[in-house]
Amino acid sequence: MTPPLPLAFIPFSEVIAAGIPHGPARVFAMVNQSGGAGKTTSAVNIAASAAAYGWRTLIVDGDAQCDASVACGYEPDLMESQATLYDVLLGVASFEDTIVPALAGKYGAEGTVAIENLYIALASAELEDAEQMLATRVGREFWLRGLIDAVRGHFDLIIIDCPGNLGLYVVNAIVACDEVIGCVKPGWKELRALTRIELKIEQIQGALNGVKAYLSKVLVVDAPTHRSQGAVYDDSKKTVATAYEEQMLPMVRRSPRIPEAYAAQKALCIYDRAGDATQEYFNVTKALGFARRKK
Repeated sequence: MTPPLPLAFIPFSEVIAAGIPHGPARVFAMVNQSGGAGKTTSAVNIAASAAAYGWRTLIVDGDAQCDASVACGYEPDLMESQATLYDVLLGVASFEDTIVPALAGKYGAEGTVAIENLYIALASAELEDAEQMLATRVGREFWLRGLIDAVRGHFDLIIIDCPGNLGLYVVNAIVACDEVIGCVKPGWKELRALTRIELKIEQIQGALNGVKAYLSKVLVVDAPTHRSQGAVYDDSKKTVATAYEEQMLPMVRRSPRIPEAYAAQKALCIYDRAGDATQEYFNVTKALGFARRKK
């Protein structure tokens, strides 16, 4: 039996019907060629911070691990009647069908409520087959762009959370977005990934017409709070700051509150409103141009 919807649940269909103007959205893709780089944590917490500041925001969970969906309160593979991006790939659901309000807490649990201004397009574990399914499509690199363009006018900010690779789905995300955020941890190996991301973007721009995305921002996450935690990390932070000075976003330091918030299925700005990591994500959000919106 499907659990009851949480309080303040506003389906995306009602958002469209209300006709309240927003956007057109700026679209960011969170990219790194490996997992564990902080992409999902950053996507969810930047999006939640922007929503708290009054911007209608959409997270597109494109990872078969469904971590962004889980962080927003959902276990899509346990919800038989709920459409996911995999269903869109199959052609049995629309993109709009996958969009649900992000939650503070687990779906169906007592006390769980919807987060104002924040929505998520749900993923599925079956997205592991996305690469093979997209490979046979005509215009395969533009599939996600078509979905995103259809809802741009209903949001102010759209963040695409990508899997940890540079495969065909990530190519779709780069084609669909306006700007790429390279999300990395402060280590020499991790920082080399930024060069590969830039090269991938150049290859896409050379092969496909009309791709305007570029590596606009670099976000360093899980930065040690003291030099004693690793001189190599400290030195590598300086290196990335030198190489990407104009693109650097405020760093997000290591914090036990981040995994705690994920386990609670709540965004940091709800789980630990006054915490250091929460404030750092607010700083990142403001640096992206989404400061508190005037009513």
